[in-house]
Amino acid sequence: MYAHMPIIRDILYGAANRGASLTRLCDELTISTSELNDSDSYLDFERSYQTWEKAVKLTGDEWLGLHLGETSNPSILGLIGHLMQSSPDLETAYQHVCEYSKLATDMFYYSIAKKSDQFVLSYEPAAAWTIVSPHSASQAVQQAMAGTLHVFKLLSGHPVMPVSAHFTFAKPKQTKEHERIFKSSLKFNADRNQLIFDRQSLLAPVISYDRSLYALFDQLLKDKVDALVQYKTFSDRVIKLITTDFKGQIPSLEVAASRMNMTPRSFQRKLQAEQKSYRAIAAALRQELALQLLKRTDSKMEEIADVLGYSEVRAFRRAFKTWTDSSPAKMRRAS
Repeated sequence: MYAHMPIIRDILYGAANRGASLTRLCDELTISTSELNDSDSYLDFERSYQTWEKAVKLTGDEWLGLHLGETSNPSILGLIGHLMQSSPDLETAYQHVCEYSKLATDMFYYSIAKKSDQFVLSYEPAAAWTIVSPHSASQAVQQAMAGTLHVFKLLSGHPVMPVSAHFTFAKPKQTKEHERIFKSSLKFNADRNQLIFDRQSLLAPVISYDRSLYALFDQLLKDKVDALVQYKTFSDRVIKLITTDFKGQIPSLEVAASRMNMTPRSFQRKLQAEQKSYRAIAAALRQELALQLLKRTDSKMEEIADVLGYSEVRAFRRAFKTWTDSSPAKMRRAS
């Protein structure tokens, strides 16, 4: 998984504006100044979520995500931001975020749904992220949700407030910042992270709408998506599918094949053509998550085994021994 460098840069600069040392942040993340300013580069999964962890720690701001969201600008998304600014209305602008966000990161997913007289906007970090670093994932969610309100205001020229805001994390002791920013009904321990708007609110026109620029940016982004697909191997696409669909256990081969509109036999043949197997890919993902959980959480072995889809701890220990020639307990002590 990855995150586009402009997203990382925005978090780091925002943290620096709130008292953190930019030099220390870059040093701890092993990011050079030249890399930070390279708008075409991407940061790996581990350093991406650590960006949030370190930014929160060095600023001492437990609501850093909310506060960064309040100053979010469409430009953070590059061409996607330009397309939003050229869109005819807010609904269309947000739909394009859902459509093209894969160009910015595969660690986060946006969606929009119409329900009678309302629009429901959803914000979901990748399941692997919520397992490995739930606190940083919640920071990103809050930045995206608060950022949506700020960007909608910039695009439309007036505040656009939701009817309600839902969060999957537990209700914090203090909700004043959430009340101040969302100015709506709040729900915690929800099934999904969502902003719910009256339908009319998202039909508001974008004041910078430009038909010709809209067509240009839309085509440029379509070309980028096509190029992204062209350079992806089939096994890369399978890995992304597993990462996206990981909900406590890896989907069966049959389920994965079905999601890609293929028969299990065709699915296996495509992998075999690249000298890969679904079992090996799934094992590699389990191994990566196991190592992250051991290094970065205090979860019990039973809990880790359950998250990775093992029915008992002994099976997890045997698999771990095969992967690393070590035991989970030894690996945790050494980390």
